[in-house]
Amino acid sequence: MSVQKSYTDRSSDRTLANPTDQSLQQLHELLRQTQDINGVAVETVKSIQKRIQATLPLVDTDRVLPHKKTPSGRTKVLHMNYTQGQTETAYETELEHLHFLARTVKELGIRLEILTDADCRDTIAQELAKDDYSALDYTLTESQHPVSKWAEDSVEYLENGQVAVLNQFDDELLQWAMTAGRRHRWQGKITPEHLEEALRDDHLWILLGTRVNALRMGLERERTAQAKGCHVGHIRAYIEGGNMITGEDATGNPVILIGKDAIAATAQMYQLTDDDVRKLICEDFGLDHIEQVISVEQPGQFHLDMGLLFIGQGVVIVNDSHQARNDAIEMATIVPCLTTKQMAAKLQLQCSLEEDAVKDLEAAGLEVRRENLESDVLCNFFNGEFVEGNDGAQYYLTNGGPPDQEERFKSLMVDQWQVVKEVFFSPRDAAQKSLQEQGGVGCRVKGARI
Repeated sequence: MSVQKSYTDRSSDRTLANPTDQSLQQLHELLRQTQDINGVAVETVKSIQKRIQATLPLVDTDRVLPHKKTPSGRTKVLHMNYTQGQTETAYETELEHLHFLARTVKELGIRLEILTDADCRDTIAQELAKDDYSALDYTLTESQHPVSKWAEDSVEYLENGQVAVLNQFDDELLQWAMTAGRRHRWQGKITPEHLEEALRDDHLWILLGTRVNALRMGLERERTAQAKGCHVGHIRAYIEGGNMITGEDATGNPVILIGKDAIAATAQMYQLTDDDVRKLICEDFGLDHIEQVISVEQPGQFHLDMGLLFIGQGVVIVNDSHQARNDAIEMATIVPCLTTKQMAAKLQLQCSLEEDAVKDLEAAGLEVRRENLESDVLCNFFNGEFVEGNDGAQYYLTNGGPPDQEERFKSLMVDQWQVVKEVFFSPRDAAQKSLQEQGGVGCRVKGARI
């Protein structure tokens, strides 16, 4: 979504509520107004910042690690959300993904958990009653409200079987905080004019990862879990699921990769340092050392899982878009116009962010391998899910793409890296339509062990 005005600009459009109100939004407005006063005492500003910090909730996750997304997580359950599209094309895309996941889950002998609303329940029941799915192990849960198709982002399934969801933040505050972090980190990567354009029109450059908050899916997941009698914890940092990847280093110790958008936004909203945010994450998920929370620049994508793949044992595959960037620069030189120059700038930014991601990962002691495994809406093999079949072998589910690219990726995963026994690709047309909506198979499902 596009951020048309800064948070501070927007806040001036509203009347400031009682300054003693401890809501995060109200306190940020008070902080801004105080900072705008010439000669205001530093102690006054610090006192408001402390009041903001005091709004941070207490830990309620039982300090349990999230389910690992690497093969060592041994995923046996896939959670998905089903929603009917508003158009015939969207309806068909959702149905094709339901069929793909149902077929694959049945073949591998694992379980499918589906969350949907009353309007879609009969459709799913009718589809899965067909002979093709007679042996499918699945559960259908009805939500009180329509759900987002992106099951990955709004919830974390913890190793003890409990769940943790995102807290709800003021939309404008969250967008302002995340944009401020990008402005700080992206300075100098592209021209000032292009930077302002990228921050203003994020939906045309790199989308802000705020849609869980905007769609209120954390609240819906919490209601659904509570209705089942489950304990629900809350992730205190704003980390959408695709921007947090739990795995392990080369020695087997647990680590969590966190996208820098999440770190920066949380730091801005609670007036903390980046390391303070990493400590919060350690507390929420029971990690012993801050080094186990690895802050990683998103590699030219709004979430980590769209541009890198953590294959386990300390090895991460990061996208390499150098050739695409070079081609775009050459095209902008041969045919100079607004469109070609903008494309070159976009790929320059993406390349630079990929390099930053590599540096962050290597600085944390992880092994990085570079491969070009995504091409906008044409294909994205980073976005997927590792699962363990009933034969004990590992498999990978991802988005379909051009046949030659599928074969190349399968060869890497099965033969060269020897990570999985087989790769399952979603239908190509449905995959491209899904990627046009800024999400793929890995965004549509969320893995769990139990």
